[in-house]
Parts: sequence; C-alpha cells; structure tokens
Amino acid sequence: MSARWRLGLGLLWLIVALAGLSIVTSTTAFSEPRRALAIESANCQPLNSAGTATGSRKIVGFPFSAPPKMPRTASTIRCDFTRDFATGEIGGAALLIPSFADSITIEVNGERVAFAQLYMMRNLRYSSFPAFAPALRDVLHEGRNHFRITLSALPGHSVALDRVFIGPEDELRPYYHARWFAAAVLPTVVVGGEIALAVVLALIWVARRREAEFGWLAATLALAAVRGSVMIPDFGFAGIDLPFWNLLAVWEAAAGLMFCAALARAPSPTLRLFAAAPLVLTILYVLSPAIGMIPMLVRAAMALVVLYLGLANWVLIRAAANGNRDALIVVPGIILLSGFVLWDLTSILDPGFSRVFLARAAYSGFLLAVAGLMTLRFVRAMRELDSTAVALSVRVAEAEAELRATYDELRARREAEAINRERARLMRDLHDGIGGELASMLALADAPAPRTQEIARHARAALTDMRLIIGSLEDYGGDLSLALVAWRERAEPQLRAAGLRLVWSVDDVPPLEKFGPAQVLDVLRIVQEAVTNVIKHAGASYVRIETSADADRIAVAICDDGADFSPGSGGSGLANMRMRADRLAGRLTMRHIGGETRIVLDLPRRGPASGDRSASVP
Repeated sequence: MSARWRLGLGLLWLIVALAGLSIVTSTTAFSEPRRALAIESANCQPLNSAGTATGSRKIVGFPFSAPPKMPRTASTIRCDFTRDFATGEIGGAALLIPSFADSITIEVNGERVAFAQLYMMRNLRYSSFPAFAPALRDVLHEGRNHFRITLSALPGHSVALDRVFIGPEDELRPYYHARWFAAAVLPTVVVGGEIALAVVLALIWVARRREAEFGWLAATLALAAVRGSVMIPDFGFAGIDLPFWNLLAVWEAAAGLMFCAALARAPSPTLRLFAAAPLVLTILYVLSPAIGMIPMLVRAAMALVVLYLGLANWVLIRAAANGNRDALIVVPGIILLSGFVLWDLTSILDPGFSRVFLARAAYSGFLLAVAGLMTLRFVRAMRELDSTAVALSVRVAEAEAELRATYDELRARREAEAINRERARLMRDLHDGIGGELASMLALADAPAPRTQEIARHARAALTDMRLIIGSLEDYGGDLSLALVAWRERAEPQLRAAGLRLVWSVDDVPPLEKFGPAQVLDVLRIVQEAVTNVIKHAGASYVRIETSADADRIAVAICDDGADFSPGSGGSGLANMRMRADRLAGRLTMRHIGGETRIVLDLPRRGPASGDRSASVP
C-alpha cells in the first residue's frame, strides 16, 4: 500500500469519525442543560378515547415507555406535576422535552402552551422529535405552578416520554434546535443524498451488470430513502395501523449485507438464505391476526437487523484484512452505522432509556464511506484509463513505426522489382530490335561489296525502333491517343520520305487500365510494323490512322489504298504483330474492302488479364 493511499484512507477514517462525533455532540444526546431543572417523575393516569380516566394514578419516573394497548386502540396517558417559581425565574422560563411518542399536549396552569405530533407527516414507529414551549412568562405566576402533559399513541404504538427540562430559554433553545436538526433536518438531507446515490449507482449497475455491489448498494440506499425522514409524507398510508415503513429497515439491512458480500467478493449460499428472511417476516407481519403478535415480530426484525449488521461487519473486516481496499474504505462507515443502530435498539428495548434515535442521522457517515468508495473507484478507473491510453499510444507509435518500416521496405522492394523488370524489358527490346538491325548493318558493311542502300534502310529501321523504345518509356497513364500522337511526331518524316500522305483520324478515347511502357511499345510496334509493310509492299498514296471506342473495347485501325495484302503472306512481321496483339489480350484483323486495306487492333479497356507483360519479340 502506497503512502499516498494510506494518507487518503486515514483521512477518510477521520472524516467518518468526525461525522459520528458531530452527530453525537450536535444532538446533545449524552448531555443535559446545566441550568435547567430536570423533572424526573410525575403523577400519571391512563385515559380512554373520550378523555376519561380508566385507571388509578401512580408515580411514573422519566423517561418511560408504556406498551401498546390491546386490541388495536390508541393509548393516552396524562401526567401532572408542579414546580415552584420565584419572581426572577418567570421572565425567561421555557420547557423542553427531548423526545416523546406519538403526540403531546403541554398545559401550564390550565392553558395549553404547546402541541406536537410525530405522525403528522409519516407513520413511523421509532422516531424522536423534541417538544419546546418557550416564553412561559404569560402563563406562569410566582409560587407553585401546575403542569400537565397529555401523551397519545397510535394503535399498536407505545407511549413514551423523555425527561422534562424547565429552565432559561436561552439555554434550552439551542438544545432544542440541535435535537430538531438530528431528528428531522439531517435525516431529510441524508434521504436526498441516498436518492441521488441510488439513482447513480443503479445506472452504473445497469451498465456494468457484473459488478453486483452497485446494484445491491442502490437497493440499500433506495430502501433507506423510502424509509426516510419523518418530514416526508406518508403517501396515503397514514391510516394504516401497522408501521410498514419501519419494516423496511430489515430489507435495507439484508440488501446492505448482500452489498458487503459482493464488495468483499464473498458470495455465499448461507448469506443468500439469510437475505431471504425478510420476506417471511413481512408475510407474517401482514397476515398477523392479532396486534399482540406485532411486538414479537418487531423484536424478530430487530434481531435480524443486528444479525445482518454483524455479518456485514465480519465480511468486510475479513476482506479488509485480506487486502481488499474497497472493503477497508466501507468498514468505518458500516461500523459507525452499526454503533448507532445498537444505540437505537437500546432506546427501544429499555423503557428507562432516553428515546433518542440517531441511526438515520448517522447514515451520513455511511454515505461518506460510500462516496469515498465511489471516488476511489472513479480515480482508479481514470488511472487505468490513463495508463491504458499511454500504453495504447506507445503501441500505436510502435505499430506506426513498424508499418512505416515495412512500407518503406515494400516500396523499396517494389521499386527495385519495377526497375529490374524495366531493365530486363529494355535489354530484350534493344537486343531484339536495335541489336538485330545493327547486326544486319555490320554484316552488310563487312561484305566484299557493301550495299549502302541496305545499310541505310537497316539504320533507319534501328533509329525508328530506338525512337519507339524511347517513346514507350514515357508515362502516358493509359492514354492511347497521347501515345499515338507521340508516335506521329517521329513517323511523319519517314512517311514523307517514302512519298506517303498521313491521314490522322485519332480521337480521344477512354484510358486503358494496366497500360504501361511494355504495352505502349507493343501497340506502337504493331502500328509501326503495319506502316512499314505499307511503305515496302503496298504502293499506296496515303496511310490513315484512326481510333474508335465502345463500352468494353478500343480499336486502332491502320488503313491504306495500296495493293491487296494477303494474310497468308507477310513473313514473320505479321506473326510478330499477332503475337503482340495476343500479349495485349487483343485481337488483330486484316481485311481489304472497297479498295482499302484495314488492319484493326482491338484492345480491351481493362488491359491484359495476365498483368504486366514485359516480354517482347523482334
């Protein structure tokens, strides 16, 4: 465990401890007003619903708690006591009762000075409100004064009254405000926090179903919020005798136990069996035929709550001891809440104990622990996200570098292969074309009687072939028209020297796919071979070059008005033209129609199916 983490955990424990201490000190549950007189007993008598005495008077010590009446009838008790006042004590006198159940009426010398009711908003069995009667100077007089306190309880509820304090108002009022804050204001604020956290946790659980602790914690907080504050209305259940809202504490404790088990990663069939007990208790509670069973069921519910809290503390402490940080964070909050729950149960079970219920107010400490858990989870998730982002960025950078190196290697390899293929093609073209012509020239030059005209013809043929090779090196991007225009610039002087007129009918045609230097050279050599045959054998007056295109093919036609050319004759020149046409995946046709010979080369627009063909024939 790092030092920073230990410091954060220590601060969390300190905050929870201070929260518990502030609850205790702010409610003054363990202290008394110093200058006030505490009334320890009174002369009390039970009353019926009409206000008539139903029993004898007897001295009752404060605090006290009377059991509920049977059958389902309300309980009413009237207590009387006297107090002597001197003249100087009357001016600032006030009366304070720290807690009572369920409604109280305070009379001084026959005049009612205060009335309070616990169930005015919600039918809660175990709640504690203070009652305060300030400014008694208008009803007090010097000497002996008579005080009467009338207590009433709902059917099935017990009548309870804490000690009565009479003293200076300036001392009792802060005490009353502290009790009111702990009994009503703080629980209501806690309910708001419970609702907000329950909604957030429920949404988290919906998104992350595998983390069951979020779902159980949302259920715990939702049940606690529904059980809630005495200031929240009863939603139409105020007329029901049975206090169902208090029964929710058992369900809340069961859900809290399952939350602790999920947080500690300690699922157990036994714990799940314990968590099913509230259902049986609720069924018995609803179907109870007589009110006499209610106290027994209430005590069973209290026992279940204590059992659940004990199991929850045991599960969390064991998990924290095994290094579970989440459990270590929640432990202080659950211990704090458990301590105040035990305090409340003591207030319920001991009639002579001051009825000060602090568990709802102490829930703020548990909420602080939950908030600490959520904060830690968030910080942990953000840290993991940051580390994941850093790791991903490093991996991405490494992958980019690797891809870049691979791309550079592949590009260099492709460039080397392309250069080697082009070098090999040029060597074959030079060997098969220019090399053959130069060899013929050397043979003619070495003859005993050199034939200069033949040598000149071979020289011109070599020059033309060299120009074709040079022209094929240019990148035409599949534009056949542009390649033919380049051929025209080099072929026109040759045609003029032969006395032939060039008729140019080349239109723009769509680009050819897979049309590289090798394909350009094959097309130009076919055209050149056809033109050479016209010059040598046709006796024509013109040569016409034309192009046409459709959806799938492009055609190049070489036409002349010379003598008919038989396809069966023509030697190797015609065979080479057909071989080059096959290499281009095209078709070469020759016809003589209407006094004109047409050699047509049909080329597919998608280029040769076999890819780059760099072979050449002479």
